Amino acid sequence: MSRWIKNFIIIASLLLVSCTSPVLPAHSTTTGGEVIHTNNTVEVTDYLGSALQVLDASNLTLVEHRARSAAVKVRSLTKGGHGSGTYMVAYGRRIVITAAHVVRNESSMAIDGRDGETVVGKVVLVDHSVDLAYLVVPEIKTRTAVRYRPVMQYNDRLVGLSITYTGFPSHHDLLTIRGYVAAMERSMIVSNMFGWFGSSGSGVFDSRGRYIGCVSGIDLGQFGMGFRIPLEEIVWIAPTSRIDHELLKIRIITSDVPVDLNSFPGARAPRRGGLRD
Repeated sequence: MSRWIKNFIIIASLLLVSCTSPVLPAHSTTTGGEVIHTNNTVEVTDYLGSALQVLDASNLTLVEHRARSAAVKVRSLTKGGHGSGTYMVAYGRRIVITAAHVVRNESSMAIDGRDGETVVGKVVLVDHSVDLAYLVVPEIKTRTAVRYRPVMQYNDRLVGLSITYTGFPSHHDLLTIRGYVAAMERSMIVSNMFGWFGSSGSGVFDSRGRYIGCVSGIDLGQFGMGFRIPLEEIVWIAPTSRIDHELLKIRIITSDVPVDLNSFPGARAPRRGGLRD
């Protein structure tokens, strides 16, 4: 038998086997002819172990889900505008971290959760040289606090680190943004990701859930004739590594829990049973 006939028989046999092989189901199981579909779920827990179930979590990481569950709006009790912040637990107290320029020189801020819930946060530490501010807050029932795990290093080893934040830029609601550390400049962290007005103060996390710092601002590009435009894809991050954590611990532990919001003008009581992020 010639060589080309043998090769033809081998190829035909392989084609026959491949055409008659049964098709295997993808990502499902069969029992008695019935297909059983299972949901991809992620369980998010707060620092007390209370579980918050999140369904269909294939697109977001666990860190991103936690960041979304902890994101809050931070606004003045007397002035307009808003920033973003993160609801966390540090040294046994509930806190919100935001940008110092969001708080300015005020002693108390309104913290908006979800479904109309608002509490008052008491400012305990503001560092304008870093652009970070820490507030002690009561329980926010429509948010889930994450543990404060600060990244204490500041060097070029952070360059290339994947990071994420969730905030409230402009009129948007709960935008989750991804990016990476691009450089270390002027005692700040420069990142490549989207930012806009209103996202200032958003907590920035690495893939392990560690707190890098908060969104401080977006870059300004300079062209001829002194013309400047915002570069929303170059975002500056205020690094938590520059904060005096011994002083922060004392301020948080010795602070009183803020008074009830109903004593402030424009206070709103929370609606119970909210299901939004």
